[in-house]
Amino acid sequence: TAVAKIIKRFEETGTHEDRTRSGRPRLTSESENKLIRVKSLQNRRLTVPEIQAQLKATRRTDVSTSTAQRRLREAGLTGRIAAKKPLLRVQNKRFEEWKSVLWTDESKFEIFGSNHQVFVRRREGERMSSACVVPTVKHGGGSVMVWGWFAGDRVGDLYQVHGKLIQHGYHSILQRHAIPSGLWLVGQSFILQQDNDQKHTSKLCKNYLAKESEGQVNLMTWPAQSPDLNPIELVREELDRRVKAKLPTSALHLWELLQKSWEDMSGDFLLKLVNRMPRVCEAVIKAKGG
Repeated sequence: TAVAKIIKRFEETGTHEDRTRSGRPRLTSESENKLIRVKSLQNRRLTVPEIQAQLKATRRTDVSTSTAQRRLREAGLTGRIAAKKPLLRVQNKRFEEWKSVLWTDESKFEIFGSNHQVFVRRREGERMSSACVVPTVKHGGGSVMVWGWFAGDRVGDLYQVHGKLIQHGYHSILQRHAIPSGLWLVGQSFILQQDNDQKHTSKLCKNYLAKESEGQVNLMTWPAQSPDLNPIELVREELDRRVKAKLPTSALHLWELLQKSWEDMSGDFLLKLVNRMPRVCEAVIKAKGG
């Protein structure tokens, strides 16, 4: 009988191989398989029992966890422990209104000193000619430390810092300058940006900002070791170039030039820096492997 069946199968199919069996029918439809896949892609942290419960609630389909797990594996979605990387906070990536951010930082300006390279056109033997060198003196010949901030296309106050700035001095800046400037430039619920310097994260300043945050200030979570991310760094460089071009002669003259150049800062330039923030964030995230 077995031999007769094999001969008959060969005559009918041209092969001795067993015919393809239909197998047990699947418990889930194609649309349900798609729903399982979509639910997992929408929230990568959903567990299989959670996906199973959502499927039951939306489609009234009761499938086992093993069935749901198989459908996820078929879609190439396997469970893994999430990698840890130094990424920017989600808040930094998803601000829709960058104009609501009050960008702040302190900067030191020297009369002669400069961190920028200056290019000149010279002939052979003129390297040390007075017309082809940048004058420098020890400690820059005098300096001015300032604290500045801007939001959108407008600058706020430019505050001159005397001596070493500690938490009490920064607390005073927040009270008398930064918070009033934020309310004036942006309005209620503006976003305050500051780095993770110790004076910024001191208990005194944190408590003050927490108290002020009730409807007035939202504190941006700032990633560590990201000074280049702050657009006010580019404002500082522009300010330094403008002041150096006017050849300050003393610390007092330097401060006067800083104030004038700060007030004359172009709104288009500031707005350009703000509008580039989404691209800057994406570049930083990509560089850090996010």
